[in-house]
Amino acid sequence: MTSKTRHIIKSTIRWSFILFLIFTQFVSFDPIYAQGSQQFPDNYDEATWAPKLDSLREAIGKKVKYKNGEDLELATLLALSHYPMLQQRKIQIIVKDQSGAPIEASFSMWNFVKSRKGKIYKIIIQEGSFLGRMTLNRQVSALAHEMAHFIQYDRKGYIGTLTTLLGWVTSKKARIRFEKGADKIAIFHDLGPQLLDFAFYTRDEEIRQLMQQKASGN
Repeated sequence: MTSKTRHIIKSTIRWSFILFLIFTQFVSFDPIYAQGSQQFPDNYDEATWAPKLDSLREAIGKKVKYKNGEDLELATLLALSHYPMLQQRKIQIIVKDQSGAPIEASFSMWNFVKSRKGKIYKIIIQEGSFLGRMTLNRQVSALAHEMAHFIQYDRKGYIGTLTTLLGWVTSKKARIRFEKGADKIAIFHDLGPQLLDFAFYTRDEEIRQLMQQKASGN
């Protein structure tokens, strides 16, 4: 092999690796990115999925922490399994006595100066809320909706997130648009059947339309 040939091979490998990194970065953070050929069930039931908790924990649960939310571990990891781009993030499931929404997506105030892997996202759940009494499938839907907000925050950046949250507080239309956007992200990550079982903001007819849109690739 000549030195020129070795140089060409090395250059080809180097550029292939660079293009691969660019491609994976683009795919990983597109909120409407579908899961390819991976198949997800239409319903998550306790009997089928509880025995798989250990394997889920080992595969995608190492960066998830719980503060009084251990009872939601199975639902959390099943919801997280739909979001490859979040599986290397630090996520906290916090159950506490609080007023306001029964469940909400939050984040560390330092997220905007941290690298993607250093960001900390939180799902805060009101102690004694309805979430603890729901079926596993509905818990997955509720948690997956909140995780979709993490993707929205990531894409909007610091100013965009602050503007969005201000609109959420002051405008009902902006709030509904933001919440439906999270539902759309969840649907395009194969959670449509779960949202048909439980969703606050998007009607069943709209969910089915989005599921058809995803299936057609549009």
